[in-house]
Amino acid sequence: MSLPTADLGHHRVACVDVPALPLQLVARAHPEWADAPLAVVEEDHPQARILMVDARAAEQRVRAGMRYATGLQVSRHLRAAPVPRQTLEAAERALLVALQARTPRVEPDSAMPGVYWLDPSGLRGLFGPLHEWALHVHGALTTQGLVGAVVVGFARLPSWAIARGTRGAHVLASPAEEAERAGRAPLSRLDVDPELRDALHALGVTRLGGFLRLPRGEVGLRFGPAARALHARLADAMRDPMQPAPFEEPLAIEAQLEPPTDDAHRLLFCVKGALHALMGELRGRALALSALTLRFDLEPRGESPRAHEERVEPATATRDELAVLELVRLRVASVALPAPVEQVTLTAEPAPLDGAQLTLFGGRRRDPTEAQRGIARLRAAFGDEAVRRARLANGWLPENRFRWEPTREVDAPRPRGDAADDAGLVRRLLSPPRALDTGSDGRPRTRPPLTELTGPYRLQGGWWAREAARDYFFGEREDGALLWLFRDRAARRWFVHAIVD
Repeated sequence: MSLPTADLGHHRVACVDVPALPLQLVARAHPEWADAPLAVVEEDHPQARILMVDARAAEQRVRAGMRYATGLQVSRHLRAAPVPRQTLEAAERALLVALQARTPRVEPDSAMPGVYWLDPSGLRGLFGPLHEWALHVHGALTTQGLVGAVVVGFARLPSWAIARGTRGAHVLASPAEEAERAGRAPLSRLDVDPELRDALHALGVTRLGGFLRLPRGEVGLRFGPAARALHARLADAMRDPMQPAPFEEPLAIEAQLEPPTDDAHRLLFCVKGALHALMGELRGRALALSALTLRFDLEPRGESPRAHEERVEPATATRDELAVLELVRLRVASVALPAPVEQVTLTAEPAPLDGAQLTLFGGRRRDPTEAQRGIARLRAAFGDEAVRRARLANGWLPENRFRWEPTREVDAPRPRGDAADDAGLVRRLLSPPRALDTGSDGRPRTRPPLTELTGPYRLQGGWWAREAARDYFFGEREDGALLWLFRDRAARRWFVHAIVD
């Protein structure tokens, strides 16, 4: 079996390969780690599992699946960070938009993150010859701070096999060149299952060309149906039609202000008319509004910025124009613009309608989204970070056992069981812990003074970063208040960490 050798009239396809995208995001976020071995971990914790390592870490025998603390023992220069799912999705979305600016037909590969298939046909009038277009596509990667390859070939998987072993932009002259170059690709670079790769290596098959020369039927009989399907895909025997990602043009409305103004009432009146037109366009497309971006182009004035942007987001995607206008009013009232506004641009982020929005009459007497609407109003008035809630997290210090994160919704309260009638003690943590003076007897001084001190309860750890040791106590004051205190053994100081209710 050989790689495809179709004639020169074969339809072209381009492969964009951004290998190890999470690792690249870590390197982009931490340029100070440029010379260190890198890893991606599940979370920011010494016992977090390592998900991915770069070549330098692999050379020092750091492996995916290790705990980060173990990786540090193997390589003391190892640096690692988690890549939250929303960060990865935002990077993929930004790259997709950048690629769609070079061709409207872009298909992200669902099985291989960081791989995109592009249709280069019909773009010569815009970009010139194929090699010029390929350079434009590669420029989309460099502007995102990413490293990868662009290969314009004739078949999907063979062009990807070439892209995985190179960098930059390449245009293949013929299917024969594609077959020859892809055939030299080592199987170790092509994400082949390790068991299959080792079995093939025992047969002396280490490159793609050797694998494809094996009879497909024999591959299926000896190695199973998954190996047979992989053989067919890499030989381009299974050609799926391109399914490009939807190309969504931004829904935007511009409104001029003559003369320019910074009066909030005039701005709101201008926004109201533009919003009415924008919501009409959404209704015409059977869509709702999930978020609205307001761009204020300002009158030139010294070194002041020329534009200012604000974003409002309703509790749920909506067609309620008055509700959105109220959020805009709250946001505009809280903004002090440095110069009069010449133009306002409203850009909508559309969303499909859900079932509740399509219902004409609702049978509920109470609105279950009222809390979300209240949160949306607070965020519009005071900023997106104004409403937060605590989320449990892994950490050995009490102040690291939770983190504050922005929230857009309120969870329904959980019903309390019979055992919950006798509520336990609640510690109201002070952030940061408040330092106390130390008396001549070595005990902490409080006002009123302590009458009881129970403990200690030792808490020690942090050897992987900055070791700390604390002795915790419960202390009762003369007025009956119950405090949670600790003595920092390194600093030799007392702190009150919480008030116990």
